[in-house]
Amino acid sequence: MSTPATQPEFGLLSGLRVVMIGLSVAAPFAGSLYADHGAEVIWIENPSAIDPSRVARRSGAWQQDRRNFRSLSMDYVHDDGREVFLSLLETTDVLVEASVGGRFARLGYADDVLWERNPGLVIVHISGFGQTGDPSYVSRASYDPIAQAFSCAMRMNGLPGQPSAPAMPFPADYAAAFMAFGMANAALLKRHETGRGESIDVAQFEVMMRLQANYPTDYYRYGLDYIKEGNHSLICAMYGTYVASDGVEVYVLVLGAGVVPKVLALLGLEYGSELFPQGSTLVPVDTPAAEVLEAAFATFLAEHTGAEVEEILAGNGIPCSRLMDYESARTHPQYVARGVITEWPATDGTTLIPGVKVVPEVAGHPGRVWRGAPTVGMDNDAIFAELGISEGIRDAMYAHDQLSCRDYFETTGA
Repeated sequence: MSTPATQPEFGLLSGLRVVMIGLSVAAPFAGSLYADHGAEVIWIENPSAIDPSRVARRSGAWQQDRRNFRSLSMDYVHDDGREVFLSLLETTDVLVEASVGGRFARLGYADDVLWERNPGLVIVHISGFGQTGDPSYVSRASYDPIAQAFSCAMRMNGLPGQPSAPAMPFPADYAAAFMAFGMANAALLKRHETGRGESIDVAQFEVMMRLQANYPTDYYRYGLDYIKEGNHSLICAMYGTYVASDGVEVYVLVLGAGVVPKVLALLGLEYGSELFPQGSTLVPVDTPAAEVLEAAFATFLAEHTGAEVEEILAGNGIPCSRLMDYESARTHPQYVARGVITEWPATDGTTLIPGVKVVPEVAGHPGRVWRGAPTVGMDNDAIFAELGISEGIRDAMYAHDQLSCRDYFETTGA
């Protein structure tokens, strides 16, 4: 689809129109991946209820993950809004919606209904439990931690002997968004061959189950269950979080035939000895060799600061990193050299929003931030005009609160 006159052409995805309906993280982040790389993304908001992202923790999520969006604050379920919505989808390449399973079909927007208006539409449904399956689960509400709990993932996180904790920040949401983005683009490629759209069912719990590497197979084939590790791996010694002499935490991972000899030489231990045989790719936990290695490293930690530990280990080819925080990231030379922390103008024209740059970097067709996150319904009139919807219908929808337009900067000071 063509790019609106107000949006510059840039990125690998210019010319695509994406409609996003969803709150919280998953669907908006999928839309953000499109918007950062040149697609036109229209965010449909509920005109009677503000998106919680605009107020949660001073609206950082809204500003970061809704930048470059256009906002259409419209009731797309009732009366004239239904026809406007269907007319919009006729011009759309990808629809991303996040809700409980089957909600869109119950609203009268089953995939076949949408394809009658646009046979080439790629439809992505994101939900906690999927669009099909046990009816009592399909219709369940869900958020990221619920998907983590149901997918067998949450029990892996936390300290041994303590209650399990969700992994942060929101891996089920972000992984589902990446799945939605990648598979929707695959469907667009296939559309070039078939001329037909596709329906993609992203169930967050399935995504989290798929991300668990060897552990499901190990259990179902060998009966080996996951044992909660906490901050030190049960795979091998020197694989976990350590504290240096100044209290700074450092994560170290000694694994691989090239790494083991280097760490032994650094700590004054003999590679090729009975404890550490030549060709060792790791030092197994709960062995005499592990005790010796961990004791030597504890002495090393007591003699060095976190910065020194990282510099010495990394300088010797041993994978490690201090545990960074946002303040240290702001001035770290690698963050600065790559421009990771950047800022862009908000749509109020005066405020600068600090946040993370467009990633990944693309050499030939780079992404960019051309606009801050939109205020509520700020693109209503322009989108209606582009669709050829009469001003009479538009004004009637405003009068009946089926359209909303609010300057959220003025009302909140965000």
